[in-house]
Amino acid sequence: LKLQRYMNLNPVIIQRKNLRLKLWDDVRPINDEQVKAELIYMKYGFFDESGFNLPIEPDTTPKLFHLCQAVRERLNVHEKVVFQLDNRVRVQGGCIVSGNDQYPSIIHMSSGAVNTLSEDELSVLIGHELGHLINKDGIVSFYFNLKYKKSGAPKKIAHQFNVYRLLSELEADRYAYLASGDLDTCISFEYKRIGGIDIKKFGVPTNQFIEENHKRVQMFFDGGQIGSNTHPYDAIRTEALHIFATSKNSHELSSRMYPLVYYIDKYANEII
Repeated sequence: LKLQRYMNLNPVIIQRKNLRLKLWDDVRPINDEQVKAELIYMKYGFFDESGFNLPIEPDTTPKLFHLCQAVRERLNVHEKVVFQLDNRVRVQGGCIVSGNDQYPSIIHMSSGAVNTLSEDELSVLIGHELGHLINKDGIVSFYFNLKYKKSGAPKKIAHQFNVYRLLSELEADRYAYLASGDLDTCISFEYKRIGGIDIKKFGVPTNQFIEENHKRVQMFFDGGQIGSNTHPYDAIRTEALHIFATSKNSHELSSRMYPLVYYIDKYANEII
């Protein structure tokens, strides 16, 4: 897909990588006890998730299993990963990233997602969670929380961490688009994820939705608000998806994406 060619000039990726390097230098494990703590966390996470979730396997859920594997191959993911179903009504997923070879990473999705989304829309959800796995977002978060859970992080570090997590969501959304390759599918997924609404039933053209969404994004920026400390507002994520999908070259992508990165960095302090 064309977006793969533009990734090195994408402001989201550039800023996210820079922040990851700074954060990792601050929170990386410096002794065996910290590495042991991560292993214990992964062991607990693996067995806890596996104990309460339904494994997605070729014999029990063949259609869903093959869809997960197809998206995995499309995104060229080679790490050990298992896919699971959890019993939640909302359309959502999650990723537990393993930092060692003893336990695989886990991608889980809700039963609500499987019951609500089409196969193409499920590819968007799976692609997003695999994006977190590809970028190892959970590793930085684990060691950040390990270091600062009790004492609290200095304001500058906390700000960098918030911006990193927000940009990581936009970057995972890029993988969601790459998994699907279709903006309309990404938009219909967003509608169902946010409000459980099938956009096709309302006959709203994608370009009309994008125009209205752009106004909402500007409203949030004018009000100095960009989302929670983990996720940008859905309108901002949709705006980024539209830019990913419609930019004709790297310079256009960079110029259109930069304002989103600028405002996320500017207003991340509002959610500390």
